[in-house]
Amino acid sequence: MALNGIEHVYGSDEQALSITSLVQRGKTLWCGLTGGRRCLVPFDIATKQFAPPVDIFPWIDDRPQIVLGKIHNSLGLLDDGRLVIGEGILTNWDGIPFNFRDDPHTTVTDRRRTAAGLAPRELDKLQPCNLQSFDMRWLGGGKILTYDPETHRIDEIGKVQRFNYVHSMVVDPKTARAYGHTIGDCHFFVADINARTVEDHGKISRFAFHNLTIAPDGVVWGAWIDSDCQEKLRVLRYDPARGYLERLSVTYLDDPVPRHHGNVGIDQWLVHSSGDIYVGMAVTGTLYKFDPNELQLTEIGIAGEGGRVTTLDEDDSGRVLFTGGFPLMHVGRYDPQSRKLEDFGPITDKYEQVYFHGSAYSDGVLYLAETDAGVATLWEVPIPA
Repeated sequence: MALNGIEHVYGSDEQALSITSLVQRGKTLWCGLTGGRRCLVPFDIATKQFAPPVDIFPWIDDRPQIVLGKIHNSLGLLDDGRLVIGEGILTNWDGIPFNFRDDPHTTVTDRRRTAAGLAPRELDKLQPCNLQSFDMRWLGGGKILTYDPETHRIDEIGKVQRFNYVHSMVVDPKTARAYGHTIGDCHFFVADINARTVEDHGKISRFAFHNLTIAPDGVVWGAWIDSDCQEKLRVLRYDPARGYLERLSVTYLDDPVPRHHGNVGIDQWLVHSSGDIYVGMAVTGTLYKFDPNELQLTEIGIAGEGGRVTTLDEDDSGRVLFTGGFPLMHVGRYDPQSRKLEDFGPITDKYEQVYFHGSAYSDGVLYLAETDAGVATLWEVPIPA
């Protein structure tokens, strides 16, 4: 039985294809889009309305070839209220632009646009017509920006290495630093907001995770995949006190880790108010608890039938809310006290494919950013008591 989620569609920009980042600032949800130059849009929780977008990536219109931008798991908040934004780009895992004509999900997304009352996508306005003639020389590297919602000021902190763009980024408001990884060559970087520097730590491995996290002690955790035939998922650690990226030999999982709909390894993290760290896996849809001292995972259970655990949040009672499953995600809850794992079902029975890329919890409601729908959709989902 579906949860009857409420669908809020941002339909005023034909280049807005999905919401790929979400962060709450007061009573405003800031949505990072996959789209054109106006990839940052506020949503007012009180009025349930999208406000005018921010012209955050104006240089997109000056590109010699059409490739959309995105804010992909790369939107954070500083203590002074400024947003920290990593510039992404609409490419595949290997840093090559998408060609929607070859995408098997095009018919699914076109049906979603029709259901939302939007015009069909004009593909020539979204991506290169022919990848054989695509010239990558203009790909100068994704920028790290700050945006002040009060003054509307945008400042450039720096940018990642050429041909690469920001694919995930987390922000530590205590130190005003951001940590992220790139799409293209999967480099790790550290951005110092106050010093306005971006330090490149080199290639991590091939694609191994969808998100990083920062523990309460300031240590950053991720994953890497070794190059032997087993392709084991191993622990990645960046301790600011050490100052360099550690690719540890310790494994999260010893089993082979194939891709699931393009994703592999760790899907999402949650640092709980208790200090515990929860991890959702992309391929198996399994929820774990991670011990950063012992470097071990403890299995909790399946949170995503068919794979993917893309969002993790904590509710007012300390329970872990999650979305998992593919291609129609369910919403569920895990209670650390009772160890009860609940599945509330999908948020709607209207569509054949719904899955998420960002989330925020506020006053009994889970807000979910839908991805790969061809429509920039924010879902409002009341959570059972």
